[in-house]
Amino acid sequence: MENDASQRPEESGPTFVPASGSVIGGMSKDKFGRITEALQDIQLSIDGLRMQLAAANDGARFPTTLATFARSCSMFLRKTVLGDYGKRETRLLDDRVLDTTGLRFHRLRKVPQQKRRRIEVGFGLNGGFMAVTKLDDDTREPEKTYLMQAGPQSLELTIEWPLTGAAGWTSAPSEAAPWLISPDELFRTDIDPNMNCDEWLGQQLVLFDGKGISLKEMIQTVVNFEGAHSISTSRLLTVQDEKPTKAAANPAPHILNAVTVFGVRYAHLIVIETAMYLYDRLIDQDSIERPMGDVYAVKPGVDCSPEQADAEKPDWIRFQGTMMISFSNTPTVIRHEIRAAK
Repeated sequence: MENDASQRPEESGPTFVPASGSVIGGMSKDKFGRITEALQDIQLSIDGLRMQLAAANDGARFPTTLATFARSCSMFLRKTVLGDYGKRETRLLDDRVLDTTGLRFHRLRKVPQQKRRRIEVGFGLNGGFMAVTKLDDDTREPEKTYLMQAGPQSLELTIEWPLTGAAGWTSAPSEAAPWLISPDELFRTDIDPNMNCDEWLGQQLVLFDGKGISLKEMIQTVVNFEGAHSISTSRLLTVQDEKPTKAAANPAPHILNAVTVFGVRYAHLIVIETAMYLYDRLIDQDSIERPMGDVYAVKPGVDCSPEQADAEKPDWIRFQGTMMISFSNTPTVIRHEIRAAK
């Protein structure tokens, strides 16, 4: 005998998870739409760069214009491949988007050992002193003066040139082989891309005193200290009982970021080339709507004489960072070595 319907256990319908907050939300746009917005932002920055460089009539505007452009590029990379606080699910190019588009990335361009040469860069002082005067607590009159001596001290950077990002900057630039700030200088765009986003960002860019600095770490240095925030990195030393700053905890990327090539910070060069590479890749994706307006590929170039191109101490590469003075009579020489990863 079949059970009477009235005697069956009551079935519970679907239930909803409790929620709080406003049931009215902001404007809706999926990640593909937000990628288009990010492309629109960097496209506007490219247009600004073209106009600024076209109007420049002196060399002083070149590094400052590229620095501004690099900060814009860093924000583009933060949105697309870094995400908030390094959380991969927050980046626009998350795993689902990459799987949907089939987008893969190119490996870094290697610098052949036979093409490398050593360049010496640095600065220093022969010595000095500081006078410190004790004042009376009440009258503020001087009581006693102490002289603190500073012995000779200097910084010596050995750079194995060319670095990654300027792999083709070897023989003197010419019309056939110009020195360009171009994605081709940083990535092997002549081969098929086969890397996912994490592998791509994790590649070793350079070795600083034998320790690798990754592509991701170089981009984050510009994003976190210049692009999204403006934080001084002039002091990378921590005084006793003082909490180390994020910059002081890892000084190598900031020292490297103070190395300039033709007035352009090395980290800026890397960020620009990476952003232009990614911009070109996303523009070619059929599943991503192109932003309005014309699309331009921008590749700023630099020039130097054959003598300076081969010089052991060329004037186009410099260290523009700082050094705290050590008040000691003992001569001090600080040495660092920078070279492209093998």
